[in-house]
Amino acid sequence: MGEIRSFDRRKSQRIYYTIPITCEITDSQTKTALIKSFVARDISSDGIYFESEEPLKLLSELKCKFTIPETSLLITTTIKLLRMEVVEIENKKIFGIGAFFSDIAETDRETIKKLVDRYDVAKILKLAISKKASDLHLIANQPIALRINGQLEFLGADILSPDQIYKMIFSLMSKQQVKKFEQNKEMDLGIQFDEEHRFRINVHQQKGFVEAALRLVNSKMPTFKDLNVPDVVQTLARQKDGLVLVTGPTGSGKSTTIAAMVDQINHERKAVLITLERPIEYVHINDKCVIKQREVGTDTASFSVAIKSSLRQDPNIIVVGELDDAETVKTALIAAEAGYLVIASFHAPDTIQAIDRLANILPLENRKQTLSQLSHCLRGIVTQMLIPRCDKNERILVTEILIATDAVKRIIRRDELFQLTNTMQTGAAFGMKVFSDSLKMYFEQGIISGETYDWYSHELSK
Repeated sequence: MGEIRSFDRRKSQRIYYTIPITCEITDSQTKTALIKSFVARDISSDGIYFESEEPLKLLSELKCKFTIPETSLLITTTIKLLRMEVVEIENKKIFGIGAFFSDIAETDRETIKKLVDRYDVAKILKLAISKKASDLHLIANQPIALRINGQLEFLGADILSPDQIYKMIFSLMSKQQVKKFEQNKEMDLGIQFDEEHRFRINVHQQKGFVEAALRLVNSKMPTFKDLNVPDVVQTLARQKDGLVLVTGPTGSGKSTTIAAMVDQINHERKAVLITLERPIEYVHINDKCVIKQREVGTDTASFSVAIKSSLRQDPNIIVVGELDDAETVKTALIAAEAGYLVIASFHAPDTIQAIDRLANILPLENRKQTLSQLSHCLRGIVTQMLIPRCDKNERILVTEILIATDAVKRIIRRDELFQLTNTMQTGAAFGMKVFSDSLKMYFEQGIISGETYDWYSHELSK
């Protein structure tokens, strides 16, 4: 569904913009000039990208004309063809041609620059970074929306038109991604904006309009100390086999915690580690490990298919970005039972619901068998959420930890999950704790306010 790609680093920003163009091409045999029509897909003040049904000679120069629709200005220029790629569209080969303006009037170049500036999504991404937003929403006929410290904020009264968003979002996508999105109406991708920041992007349609939700990811590999993750999580990352779950609601930092676990393994253990992600967020550089990062939709069809395939790739550790269906859960349990360490993310608000929901993903008649499998291979569950600090400028990670002791395994196997809360409360010697104890500690240390403590305590008690 998506891919990892670097943000465009041309001297001038490009935008996705569909423009009919005509070029004068000299026939190599008859030496006569032919006028041919093409469709441009990208434009910047430096050059243009267009599609052709036949290959063109690289480094050749063509006289070219096109009209900027918003100004009705006819631009006459000479372009030099620098690169050519083959794009597969509906089983038909199309040649994508990249060219720069070798001769263009400065007034025309300035007109193009103003057009590009209007649709320059880089400005919005920089704004999200400067405001330390976790998420950015581009919504048709609405102002820009940022999520800052968990709260949604609309920026000003300037409305983004559907056409603006369409061009902005498509400017972030490769040609292949645009074609896939037009077919599927859904797309996940990641972009490297600069050395420190990446964006995880979901592109979708709403009421016929193209929109996007962008999650900001810091490219700096997080440490457990940076994240305020309990030391016992490092112990879980050192397990040789079994299943480790990292659970929590959306936006609770599950992917970041897993990235820190992968980074620790990479620096401590000689192993083959395979990550299955949608999309790839943190890029890991091999240290002691051989790390293979596979993206669902680009490198593999699904999580379940990828896990099965991974078992034939000599892995020691398999990281599953999301246990999202019955087949994926089933395959992950089999892999964990077979002697591999499986670290997986799962959506659940607390530990007990994580186990209950995981068992309920599979057919109800298999619940007893599923819980038996889970009790055998489970090593621990890290459940987490992010809550506001006293100053409201940042959030702090709150965790609930379950370690799979013999007592815990027995409770899971017997499907007596209600007993787990008491077991976690009394299991501090094993590194276990419940959310309420974490909240109380932060309140007593003055890290969170009484209001925050009361609100989350009430929510957890429901």
